[in-house]
Amino acid sequence: MLKRTLQGAGAPAVRLRTASLFVAFSVLLFALFCFSGCAGVTQQTTSQPSQISVVPSSITFSNVVIGQKSTQTVQISNVGQTNVSVTAITLTGSGFSLSSISVPFQLAPGASQTFTVSFTASSTATAKATLTITSGVPSSPTTVAVQGTGQTASAAWQLNPTALSFGTVALQSTLALPGTVKNTGNASVTISSVSISNPEWSTTGLASGTTLAPGQQLTFAVVFGPTASGNVAGTLQIASSSTSSLIMNLAGTGGTTSTPPPASQHTVTLTWNPSSSVVSGYHIYRGSASGGPYSLLNSVLYQGTSFVDSNVVNGTQYFYVTTAVDASGVESVFSNEASATIPNQ
Repeated sequence: MLKRTLQGAGAPAVRLRTASLFVAFSVLLFALFCFSGCAGVTQQTTSQPSQISVVPSSITFSNVVIGQKSTQTVQISNVGQTNVSVTAITLTGSGFSLSSISVPFQLAPGASQTFTVSFTASSTATAKATLTITSGVPSSPTTVAVQGTGQTASAAWQLNPTALSFGTVALQSTLALPGTVKNTGNASVTISSVSISNPEWSTTGLASGTTLAPGQQLTFAVVFGPTASGNVAGTLQIASSSTSSLIMNLAGTGGTTSTPPPASQHTVTLTWNPSSSVVSGYHIYRGSASGGPYSLLNSVLYQGTSFVDSNVVNGTQYFYVTTAVDASGVESVFSNEASATIPNQ
């Protein structure tokens, strides 16, 4: 009897604990569900304020030649999450101006609008202005400091070489040698006239009315075509109304046979890395201005990766590029550019 009493009492106790655990777990789930539901109802979303970005944040015009105009581009961008209305763009300050831009306009998120600001220098003094952009952003208006300084125009140019010797050239034949004119000042220079004192010489690539911008270089040729035997001298003069004339002394001899003039003592050696593709050879190009145009130096594909250019003129700057050519004749794009300046002596 004692044994049955222990067994009968033991079984309900186990079930009661299980029921209590189930009830407690159910209560916990209900509490969690209620807490989660309540939190979802009371949650609030904070919207981001509208914003614009103006680039550049300040504008500086440096060393603008007096009487000339310089221009910079300004970009307004919507970097916020809502549409922005730009209602006014104004610029105050003497010597400065805005490009034509229609306001008001809307900028969607991520959109941008550009316009230009210009400065015309009237003196070497520093001029200041303020660019103001009025919009619907909380921080409006947005202001940008603008300033500009002028410099006196200085026209200058350089002729290279200043003398050409043609050696002996056979009668009724011609020899052409190159030369360059470069604008070394800060103002444009226009050629007003080109003259040669002796009709035995002529030029190609030089013409009155040609304008060189600051830094621009012009390559031309002087052609010697003797009509009589003997030594001949002449002078090439290139004139401009804005600066002093350029003078080149010319010398040559007319003869029964031609003797080339003394070659320049200078050479330019080019080296480059071989192409990673299978190629048949390389083309080497040379120009007188950065970025081209370029002239091909080798009519036959060059097999090496080092090339010597010995046909150079003293005082001249050259710019070089190479290309790789495969067996089908397909040519690569130009390599990076290299430059060399030949000394005057």
